[in-house]
Amino acid sequence: MSYLEEEIDETLNTLKIQHEKLQAKELAALINSITKTFFTSQSDILDLNNLIEKHTEYNPNFWKEIPERITKTGLTLLVFDTAYRAWKLRSAQELALIISETTGYPFWITDHELTFLVHLDDHDCVLWA
Repeated sequence: MSYLEEEIDETLNTLKIQHEKLQAKELAALINSITKTFFTSQSDILDLNNLIEKHTEYNPNFWKEIPERITKTGLTLLVFDTAYRAWKLRSAQELALIISETTGYPFWITDHELTFLVHLDDHDCVLWA
């Protein structure tokens, strides 16, 4: 288990947030679906060079604005440290709470229907696809 995975798992358990952690096969299928939908080519990695961007902004407070900016339910949080990790969550409020209680890191957010994709990088740049 990686440090980021441990930190997020611990935070989810401490805050008693209902979630589902994606296993390797499910995660690989999700990444393939995401790249097929939001990238110039299907892949097993989320390469920003191939992202089809709709909007980009600099916003160091984005993580605080998640509940107002993302109105969908049934969200998936994806991160990468030594490998991709993902958790299914119920709401943007829960997602913002998790992010507020963990150290800063780049992350991806999508919903279960893949109607949008958002990435926050480690320079506070928010990319929407």
